Amino acid sequence: MSQLDAAPGRAAFKAPGLEALKNYLQRSGWSLEDVDGRTSLWRPADGVADRVIRIVLPAQQNVRDYSERAYEALEALSFVERRLPQEIVNDILFGGADNVAVRLTPDVPPGEAPLNLAHSAISALKNYVVAAAAALDSDSLVLPPRRPQRAEAYAAQARISTQPGSFILSLALPLDDVYSTETDDSVPPGQESLVQVPPQPFGRKVTNRMLAAARKAQGLAEHVSEGNLPLSSFGEHSPGAPNATELAALSSLGGVDHGTYQVRFAKTPLAGGATLPAFLRITPGQQRILGEAADYLRTKQSRAGVTVTGLVVRLFREGKYGRGEAVVQGVSDDSGEPRRYRVELGETDYNEAFRAHGNGLLVTVTGDLDIRGTRRSIRRITSFSVLPGPEDE
Repeated sequence: MSQLDAAPGRAAFKAPGLEALKNYLQRSGWSLEDVDGRTSLWRPADGVADRVIRIVLPAQQNVRDYSERAYEALEALSFVERRLPQEIVNDILFGGADNVAVRLTPDVPPGEAPLNLAHSAISALKNYVVAAAAALDSDSLVLPPRRPQRAEAYAAQARISTQPGSFILSLALPLDDVYSTETDDSVPPGQESLVQVPPQPFGRKVTNRMLAAARKAQGLAEHVSEGNLPLSSFGEHSPGAPNATELAALSSLGGVDHGTYQVRFAKTPLAGGATLPAFLRITPGQQRILGEAADYLRTKQSRAGVTVTGLVVRLFREGKYGRGEAVVQGVSDDSGEPRRYRVELGETDYNEAFRAHGNGLLVTVTGDLDIRGTRRSIRRITSFSVLPGPEDE
C-alpha cells in the first residue's frame, strides 16, 4: 500500500487553521527560515534527505487562496513524512495521532467492499486496539473477559475513515487518552496536545504494541507454516508475544475468506522518534494459522478472572470438617461452553456447596482458570456464592 494509493483530491480537502498548521510545523521539527508581511517560509528538520523542500504559508488565514496554500503545505509534509495529507490533518486535529491503515483486496470495483468483509474488518480493528491497549497492563496470553476500562475508553477515542482508490480503512489513534489529557479552555480546539506532548504518550505505546504484536504474530505464523515450529509456540511468553484477542483480530481483518490484506503503521513526529511507515502483508495462510493460534490459546492457556456458573455435581473432603473439593458443571463467561471445573473450597464455602448440591441450586465461582490437559480447575478463588432458588424469592 503506497502513500499515493489513497491520495484525496483538493475538492474533498478541509484546510486546518493557520495557527494549528504553524504549531504542527514547529512541533514536528520544521524551522522558520524567513518571514515578511505576506508570507512565512519554513524548512524541514536536519534529518530530511531532500533539504531543498520548503513550505510557504500566508501571513493571514483570511487570504483568498489560503486553502490552496495549506494543501500545498500538506503535500510537502506528506512527501517528507510518507503519510497521506488527510492523515496529517487528523494528526493536527487530534493534537497528535498515529495512523494504522488496512488495505483490503476484495474482488470488487475499487473503493467498494462486501458488507460482511467491511463489518469483519472494522470489528477486528476495534478488538485489535482494545487488546493492544489492554496488553500494556497485562502480559497474559489470554485477556480476562472484562477488558480494562482505559483500553475500552481509548478505543472509543480512535476515529476510522475510508480512503478512495483501493478499499482502505484508516484508523487515527490519538497520542493522549482521556486518562492523561487535561483540557485547557484557553487553547483553541484541536491544538491542546500540540502544546505539550509527553515523551511516550499512551497512544504511542498502543501503536508500538500493535506493530510489535503483528510482526511477532506474522513471524510465528510463517515458522509454523514452514514446519519449523509447532502451533504451541504461540503459547510461549516472549517480548511482544501476541495475545489471543490480537491474534483473532489479525486473523479476522481479511474476512471469513481470509483475503490478503496489507497494514501500514505511520507514526506522528509529534511524539518524537518518528520513522518511515512500517508495512506488513498478511496472507490467507498466515491468517488461518493466527486464527488457530487464538483458539489454541483460549482452550489451552490458563487465564485470570473467569466466572463459572453451574451445578455442583461432585463433592469430596477427607473428614467431616475442613477444606474440600467440589466439581461444578457449568458455563464459563469466556467460552460459553458447558464443562466441568474442579474447585478447592474452604470449610464455609464447602458447606455452602454441599447445601447447593442437596437442593439443586446453582453456584457461581470466580477465580483463575488453570488447564492441565483435559482437566480444568478454578484456583485463587475471589468469590463463591449460591444463587437463590425459587423458594428463596
